[in-house]
Amino acid sequence: MLNEWGVSVLVGFSLFLIIGWFTGDKEYGSGSKTNDERSRFIKQKAIVGSWIFLLTVFVINVVLSFFDLRTGPLENAPFNHPELVYLLLLVGSYFVCYWMYSKRISGKRE
Repeated sequence: MLNEWGVSVLVGFSLFLIIGWFTGDKEYGSGSKTNDERSRFIKQKAIVGSWIFLLTVFVINVVLSFFDLRTGPLENAPFNHPELVYLLLLVGSYFVCYWMYSKRISGKRE
C-alpha cells in the first residue's frame, strides 16, 4: 500500500513539473528564454486541441459501442493497457497541434 502511494505521489509530482515546463513560464519551471506570450499561447492552444481530439475519440468510441458498429481488425483486439493507447494519442495530438498552431500563428508569411 505504501508503494502505491509513493508511486502515485512521485508520478503526480513529475507530471506537475512536466506540464509546468510545457505550458508555464520561468516562474513555473520552464527554462526557455524564448517563452514569450505568443509561445505560451501556442502551447495552451495545443493542449486544448489535443484534449478536444481525445474527447472526440472517446465520443466516437461510445457511439460505435452503443450502435454496435465495431468492425475491422481491432474489433476484438485485447489491449492490456488501453490507458497507454489514449496517452499516446494525447501526446501525439499535442505535438501535431503544437506544430499546426506554431505554423498558423508564426509571424512569417510564405
